[in-house]
Amino acid sequence: MKKILLLLGITALLTACASYTISGQKVSKEEYSQWVAQKVKKGIESRRFVIDVRSMHPHRSYTRQLSSPYSLELRGDSVISYLPYIGQAWNIPYGGGKGLNFIGHLNGYDVHQIKSGLWQLVMEVENDEAKYLYLVEVFDNGSSSIDVRTQERDPISFYGEMNMNGK
Repeated sequence: MKKILLLLGITALLTACASYTISGQKVSKEEYSQWVAQKVKKGIESRRFVIDVRSMHPHRSYTRQLSSPYSLELRGDSVISYLPYIGQAWNIPYGGGKGLNFIGHLNGYDVHQIKSGLWQLVMEVENDEAKYLYLVEVFDNGSSSIDVRTQERDPISFYGEMNMNGK
């Protein structure tokens, strides 16, 4: 029993002393968290960010993990949506249309900091097929959720994190 407690103590000490690397320089966990929070805030305020999506939750189905690299990117007034879609659709072009894979124009962009560490973005996006409402929540650690709504399709949600590589 003493050996297990000693092993747990050593593991806890090593975890507490863990360091992170930013641009080749070792920093503490707190400094890394502050750096990530600054990158998140800068991306949101400058309207330039990428959210890499890891899972999706269709309105009428269960959550699914994604193996391919899907993302939502904002570049100024342009939205690059490369997201899968599963769900019921109405009034769409023959063959299914573009779904959520398109480059669209940003018609509205509203940002609120709901509470310390949580940003909410409301983006109105339009392409040649439909108008979309993207409700994005981003935590200071980069964790993100995306809810997509349109009149032509069932709502769908995505979960992932903001890309910190300056993409």
